[in-house]
Amino acid sequence: MPPPELRDRVLAAVRAEPMPSRVSGSRRAAVVLAAGLLPSVALSVYVGGPSTADRPVGFTVAVTLAWLGIAAVATLAAFSRGTSMLGRPASYRLAVATFTPVALLAASLVAALFWPETLADHSTMRDHVVCIVVTFVCSLGPLAAFAVLRRRSEPLMPRLTGAALGAAAGGWAAVTIELHCGHAAPDHVIAGHLLPVALVTLVGVLVGDGVLAIRAKHG
Repeated sequence: MPPPELRDRVLAAVRAEPMPSRVSGSRRAAVVLAAGLLPSVALSVYVGGPSTADRPVGFTVAVTLAWLGIAAVATLAAFSRGTSMLGRPASYRLAVATFTPVALLAASLVAALFWPETLADHSTMRDHVVCIVVTFVCSLGPLAAFAVLRRRSEPLMPRLTGAALGAAAGGWAAVTIELHCGHAAPDHVIAGHLLPVALVTLVGVLVGDGVLAIRAKHG
């Protein structure tokens, strides 16, 4: 059982906001999440839509589908509260924050075993920087949506929850850049696609502390 002070803070936070119906709550979540993904979709359309560039079509499809699955699982594990008012165990969020980039890299390497020509790709520092910037920017929309939906809801470990949500947001951004980037070598995937996922995970720590944490009211 949580200590009385913590339980009182959680109950006070629950009483402070009206409880929406399940339908209206789901509708609001869908609208907020769609708004969070809209910038990435707009950017994708602006640059001409998805493209395999010089990569094999099968490789692009395989990696994209794998990364979509990873992003979805990361989001479910980081965002869902389960049946407890204190949320799922910390191990869920820690695993998301730690292993999301690892899982993305592993999926890319497995796909490369079937299309080994992708390992011979050569990318420049400029290519790395472009993908870092685009991935990081595309991650901010989903992270903002997650933060809005989970605002002032974390009584125990808001920073860890924020980190997990940041990693999940980075996963969705990685899918976006994967639909456009023409480079698939492991060094570029790590530098251009996964480094920004780690960066937005750190941003998520700040978001957790400033937005997700339940604050005691004074006065």
